[in-house]
Amino acid sequence: MKRILTLTSAFILLLAGSIALDAKKNAPQLIIFDTDMGNDVDDVMALDLLYKYMDAGKVKLLAVMSNKEGNGSERFLDILNTWYGYPHLPIGVVRNGAHRDDPSNYARTVTNKNEQGEYHFKTTVKDVSKLPDAHELYRKILARQKDGSVIIISTGFSTNLARLLSTQGDQYSPLSGRELIARKVRYISVMAGCFDGRANNQYSEYNVNNDIPACAQLYRECPVPIVTSPFEVGEAITYPAESIENDFTWAKEHPMVEAYISYIKMPHNRPTWDLTSVLEVIEPGKYMTRSLPGTITVDSKGVTTFRPHADGLHTYLTVTQGQCQRIRDFFVKVLTTPTKKKH
Repeated sequence: MKRILTLTSAFILLLAGSIALDAKKNAPQLIIFDTDMGNDVDDVMALDLLYKYMDAGKVKLLAVMSNKEGNGSERFLDILNTWYGYPHLPIGVVRNGAHRDDPSNYARTVTNKNEQGEYHFKTTVKDVSKLPDAHELYRKILARQKDGSVIIISTGFSTNLARLLSTQGDQYSPLSGRELIARKVRYISVMAGCFDGRANNQYSEYNVNNDIPACAQLYRECPVPIVTSPFEVGEAITYPAESIENDFTWAKEHPMVEAYISYIKMPHNRPTWDLTSVLEVIEPGKYMTRSLPGTITVDSKGVTTFRPHADGLHTYLTVTQGQCQRIRDFFVKVLTTPTKKKH
């Protein structure tokens, strides 16, 4: 009898372990999205991908951080969260950042008000000036997560991440920012840089160039792997204007569509820079090719250089012409899928 009980107990333990592994395998990936929302419209489309994967239960967005200063960006994020059905998704903001300008025409269009002073699209946050600093929100959220469970996607300036790296222990965690990232973050997916040799290897890509010290610090000090989608990848994959014009009739009004149409006079096929950094996280290794490991450095002019070596923490993405077509088709399929929230 004792042997039977022992075997039964062992079977139960094995079964419980198998269930736990399956649950972990099927659990949504935890993601923090850091964006310069309000510059190019690809940020809106990248966030649409994440919302759609949230709808499908494959992703859990923990927060959206704005690395572009100015309430046009923060209000736009609030409108998107509200419209897609995630009105209480935390938003972090950058203050006294390296990059500040007026929001682009698409941000103004989507965040405008009517004659009664009401926003065209519904909002949730009453006062965006009271939103927390992004580096503090990072600490609060990361401290609560299991070790190695979070992926950060950065599709703008590295200001927030550099500030996080420089933080010390606080009420959320005794760990420094660097230690907190090392413990809680699996890797960081970044849209930045250029590695195709243009301008005689002296090209400073936009996201890097707007806060060169922060980007250099990120690549120099980040203790976890960084996967980089460079300028040439998103440039090679353009989203078709005819999709924007024809494939969203399921929504009476759509903030992403409004943003795309008002950004540049239609019709225009838009590069998908920021979408590629999201793609490599939600469908890792399926559509693009990663380089061998190495180290990326950023010089004082914002030029990015990759040096391969076996123990490097950095890789970057490349695409073939065939991959570009597959990715374009994937983007159209996902972005045109109706949201879980009915409109």
